[in-house]
Amino acid sequence: MTRRRDFGALRRLPSGRWQARFRLPTGERVTAPRTFPTKADAARWLSAAEVDRARGLWIDPRAGAVRLEEYAWAWLDSRVRLAPRTREIYESQLANHILPLVDNGLPPLGEVRLGDITSELVRAWYAALERSRSVSTAAKAYTRLRQILGQAVADDRLAKNPCRIDGGGTERHPEQRFANLQELYALAGAVPKRYRALVLTAGLAGLRQGELFALRRRDVDLLRATITVRRKRLRLASGEVIEDDPKSAAGRRVVALPRQLVAELDRHLSEYVLLGSDSYMFTSSTDSPLERSNFRMRVWYPATEAAGLEGLRFHDLRHTAGTLAARTGATTKELMARLGHASPRAAMVYQHAAEDRDRLIADRLDLMAEESGLAAVVPLSGRTRKASGDTHQR
Repeated sequence: MTRRRDFGALRRLPSGRWQARFRLPTGERVTAPRTFPTKADAARWLSAAEVDRARGLWIDPRAGAVRLEEYAWAWLDSRVRLAPRTREIYESQLANHILPLVDNGLPPLGEVRLGDITSELVRAWYAALERSRSVSTAAKAYTRLRQILGQAVADDRLAKNPCRIDGGGTERHPEQRFANLQELYALAGAVPKRYRALVLTAGLAGLRQGELFALRRRDVDLLRATITVRRKRLRLASGEVIEDDPKSAAGRRVVALPRQLVAELDRHLSEYVLLGSDSYMFTSSTDSPLERSNFRMRVWYPATEAAGLEGLRFHDLRHTAGTLAARTGATTKELMARLGHASPRAAMVYQHAAEDRDRLIADRLDLMAEESGLAAVVPLSGRTRKASGDTHQR
């Protein structure tokens, strides 16, 4: 039985459930993507569709009928400017954390239609991912899902993004570890001599490992005491080795070197680097470009154990360089430029790590006051106190 209305129509099906539908100006009929247990429920859907159409917010329910798995892979294929390593990371997030089953009480998200992904489902998926994987993994996967569904909104497949977890994409990293100067030089002394300059360059200049592995002789200018970062070198999970631009445009930079590092690099160039401007700065004992995994197992792990710094990552030397730079009084912008950060957020970490400079700042303020001839206030502990029986005069 069909019920006539000013907008659309309601129909009771033989099953007893209710169906809502209406016609577009083109004459095409649109049916609600689901049936409703009561006439009132169906009427509410129809009324909402009428209001959304009047406001220009209506989304054809059929547009959201595509499964997330199909839409997500198509979205990734459309990202033609992604760096190869970034594409690998996105593929892994989709295949391992976003699309498959993460909890027996939930459907695999990849099998759910876009229009059926609700905020409640996203929250349950996120919580299950935190439990079964880790907080950091859940945050990364959530950020990617939000990005994909944001594109679905832009494509008029969804009216709004169901990813609305406050702080859901915020990663909570453990306290960053770094080596002090004594530990840095202990590490440099623990590695074979051909890697000494590599360790010190990481810990004093703050280059990323891929940037260090890509350095050539022509990138090091001892006269000007600088290193020019032009590229990074890494091996993909597929086994392919790529050399391309640094992580971001800010990664292309010129880094000033302290004198002690210039001396180390001068010695390294004469002893370990082949002639020719395009020769790699840091190589294996066979003069081959360094491989991350081989270096970690054969050089780094034994050195950290010998120096009593087990658990320290090579990337932590970059934290060391950032922290040491912050302790010199470098501003956020200066740290960004030196370390190749595109945003202030990462650079601020090193300023927080250098909070012990706050006492030095206070001491220097005292010195400024003294140099200006301003008398310091005598602290209460330095004053002569009256005996407890003395009468206090008002």
